[in-house]
Amino acid sequence: MGPLLHTTLLVFTTGLGLFSAAVSASECLLHLGFNDEPIPPYIERSVPSAGPRGTAFALVDLAAHQIGCQIFWQAMPPLRVLHDTAQGEMDGALFYSWTSERARHLVYPMLNGQLDPRRRLATLNYVLYRRHGSDVRWNGIQLTPQGCAVGYNEGWSIVDYLKQFNMTAHSGKGAEQLLKLLAKGRLCAYATLEEAGDAAIAAQAGQFDKLSPPLLRKDYYLLFNPGFYQANQPVVEALWDHIGTLREAQNTSESK
Repeated sequence: MGPLLHTTLLVFTTGLGLFSAAVSASECLLHLGFNDEPIPPYIERSVPSAGPRGTAFALVDLAAHQIGCQIFWQAMPPLRVLHDTAQGEMDGALFYSWTSERARHLVYPMLNGQLDPRRRLATLNYVLYRRHGSDVRWNGIQLTPQGCAVGYNEGWSIVDYLKQFNMTAHSGKGAEQLLKLLAKGRLCAYATLEEAGDAAIAAQAGQFDKLSPPLLRKDYYLLFNPGFYQANQPVVEALWDHIGTLREAQNTSESK
């Protein structure tokens, strides 16, 4: 956790932490799954002996602490995170954007029947990367050459957008695998979150180019199993509220 985030979160611990007794009179344990593909600074590369690292974990851990809850984190592939949460094997899933398919099986923070972005974890851009020197172009509407294969991380929602723009989508296990395919010319571009892509190509200077404009911008949330939400609605709503308040406080401090 960076110094600014650490300072900002601590400032709000005392005031918001008073809510914990009202939310739960008994021990509160939350089992949350996450995909450990790095998205710095939100999700950093995992070190097994150190546990999950990143500002998304710090934010949720502090929000949970303030309402008297403890979190057990479990790393797993992205589709399994969603599957296990939908099936009730996990209580929640960290850092997923909205899709209609996910919304049929999982619960997002809502307000008056609409998705509530104030209680998001973050807002990020999806962008395209190409092999350095290639003739691949993206103008915000069309990718050229048309019909070339675009890689994406398996289980990530960008696949729907790629198909919407008639791009040939090719799934992969993560940035390392997909960048190798891109370098070999088996893909013409790689679509991923900007923070994840920038971190992945940083050690390969001069080999890849980031294209502009971004593909799209999306909000990311902590999702919950519907049964768990129904049985623990005050806890989940309070957790989302604290996440939103802490995130807004952090953003306010960064803008000063």
